Amino acid sequence: MHLDVDGTRIAYHLRGTEGAPVLVLLHGMGAASDASSWAPVAEDLARDHRLVVPDLRGHGDSGRPGTYTLAEMADDVAALLDRLGVERATVVGHSMGGLVAIALTLARPDLVEALVVEDSPPPRPGDWPPVDVTPPQRPGGPVSYDDEVRPAILRELDRRDPSWARRLGEITVPTLVVGGARSDIDQEALARMARRFAAGRMETIDAGHTIHGEAPDQFLALLRGWLPR
Repeated sequence: MHLDVDGTRIAYHLRGTEGAPVLVLLHGMGAASDASSWAPVAEDLARDHRLVVPDLRGHGDSGRPGTYTLAEMADDVAALLDRLGVERATVVGHSMGGLVAIALTLARPDLVEALVVEDSPPPRPGDWPPVDVTPPQRPGGPVSYDDEVRPAILRELDRRDPSWARRLGEITVPTLVVGGARSDIDQEALARMARRFAAGRMETIDAGHTIHGEAPDQFLALLRGWLPR
């Protein structure tokens, strides 16, 4: 399924029973990181939730408009939820998707009932050297995401206004931050970010960066024990 958001095609998948509590699953950045990246946990979660699983702009079957910011991706998700008639949802975001989920919660707090941030990279300190945004070498042929996403998002994180971190305190809904003990993401920085949320909590799972894919049973147990009832 797909819809048009201001000229950009946004593809999405729906699973689970209509009328059940809504879970929005937002994937991370990467060639294989479209909606299918949630396959390890989607079947279990769909037993008692209505899942809304979009391909963010530039990924999977969604359009590649060439302009990629966290705010634009959050606006796409908000438009999708509005068109589907979703009034409140728990939003779960992995990596870049977690940052999109934060941007969505700040922009449209009316839509977000609870927030889960899975191993998302906090904005880098301003005195760090610029990040290398050179696109990775790829074989020829089509890929499942636009290579321009990576440099656009990394540049945005590099120049992120420090007020962004302060604004995390404006998010008052229950917020679970999940870190991977073996991830390359700076877990101390992730813990500091978790403490900025008004109702934040951090938990760590013995996994790498893609926690829900590497340790789905542990991820599901943590998420189910935490989800609002």
